[in-house]
Amino acid sequence: MKHCLLILVAACLACAGCFDNHSRPADVLTVTSLDALAATNRAEVVRLFLRGAPRPVTDADLEGLSDSALRQLDLSELNLEKVPEAVWRLKGLTSFWFARNKLVSIPDGVAQLPDLTYLNLDGNAVTNVSDSLAGAVKLRWLRLNENKLREIPASLSALKDMRRIYLRKNLLTSVPEVAREWPELEDLVLDDNAITAVPDWVGTGLPKLKSLSLKGCPITRLPGDLSGLRGLTTLNVANCPFPSEEVERIRKALGDNVAILF
Repeated sequence: MKHCLLILVAACLACAGCFDNHSRPADVLTVTSLDALAATNRAEVVRLFLRGAPRPVTDADLEGLSDSALRQLDLSELNLEKVPEAVWRLKGLTSFWFARNKLVSIPDGVAQLPDLTYLNLDGNAVTNVSDSLAGAVKLRWLRLNENKLREIPASLSALKDMRRIYLRKNLLTSVPEVAREWPELEDLVLDDNAITAVPDWVGTGLPKLKSLSLKGCPITRLPGDLSGLRGLTTLNVANCPFPSEEVERIRKALGDNVAILF
């Protein structure tokens, strides 16, 4: 019995070796530390996740990465005031995280990433959105939670493929008008802003919207016509100071197919 058990353990250990990083195809190579980056063939790296690295990442660290192979890059939580210039040479990037750094404006270089579909700048100190962001025409998901934004420029109407935009905890006082220019918009998050009114077009003019969140905004009423929101899966208006009659009106207008959080 003991002999058989030893054979079984040995077999398991041998199989385990089949799943190490060295045996993975080059097109899924993922690197998660600066040490690992220094020890690997940078031209084969597809995903580079350096969030919270022990020191700030520099242009020199990113040299040698293939501009066509690298797809995902995470430089979050590195105490950086600007994005390393080498990032803008990585033309194959589809997803870029730069969350919880010290960025105060969105770099013009974002428009130099022709395949970018996901951008996460949560938890910075961004005060304005540059018109240049409109050049990132494939952008589908934009996260700008916990910044210092007062408005979203009309120029972003060029982003016709926008599906999700998260703007929680900014300084917005109105629903960004540009959202009505995004025909594919499915998810709009505006929690904890100083928004006091919701324009009529939110109720009727966002045909593909599935999730709308206004949690914690000081609004007391939604638009009179809510027929365009019957296709929602979720409406989050928790901690909004709605009177009881407005709560009942919303429930009646949207029916049982929409999950409503009051």
